[in-house]
Amino acid sequence: MAPLEPPEPPGPSGPSGPSGPSGGRPLAEELVLLCTDPARGLLRGSSASFQRMIAGAVLAELLLTGAITVEGRRITGFQPLGAHDGIGAAVLARLGRAGKGRRPGLDAAVRHIPRSATVRYYRERLVVQGAMTVERRRLLLVPYRALLPVRASAGQEIADRIAATLTRTGAGADPESAAAGERDRQLAGLLWAGRMDRRVYPGRERAALRDSARRAARNLPIAQAVHRVISADNSDGGGG
Repeated sequence: MAPLEPPEPPGPSGPSGPSGPSGGRPLAEELVLLCTDPARGLLRGSSASFQRMIAGAVLAELLLTGAITVEGRRITGFQPLGAHDGIGAAVLARLGRAGKGRRPGLDAAVRHIPRSATVRYYRERLVVQGAMTVERRRLLLVPYRALLPVRASAGQEIADRIAATLTRTGAGADPESAAAGERDRQLAGLLWAGRMDRRVYPGRERAALRDSARRAARNLPIAQAVHRVISADNSDGGGG
């Protein structure tokens, strides 16, 4: 089935703008901020891997908001109600067209989400919301389009929050905190899946954080799917 092209990004008052379904930014927007070098306005690592990570973030958002259910390597159900951004709505529409009993595997679901167009969609949302700005710059005399966080610390704040979740011990958190922690674990798993954890948490002194992200990913089917797809892309020479 051919992937759907995403619509133009909505304005900041859209259903999943600065305040998404859970009260925070959608996972895909947080991933953009997390993985953008705030000084250069460039991605910290591989753009091909990041595209798959963003697809995983879209699916993880749908999972956490109850729009899809997942078991093992498959999407086992979906609920096309509620407010979703254009990419999430396209995923649900595709599931609806597939009909009952024909739910895709998670790997296929990751691959069906448009790659560069989806990354562009979430970057443009952040620009529309005033969270990122665009500058024309040069790198070794080559012009490029820098996408810079308006607050240079935005990505680091997300990284610190994820680190706090990964290192937190003990139970007893209230439901809202537990839900926020699950979102952080999904992001940590995606960082591991795309090997972006080494960029966000570099150095030997942060090896324990990277290990925590890897352990979190073991129990996250979507992160595992993204890891498999990226590995297959690399084996195929980039995956197209």
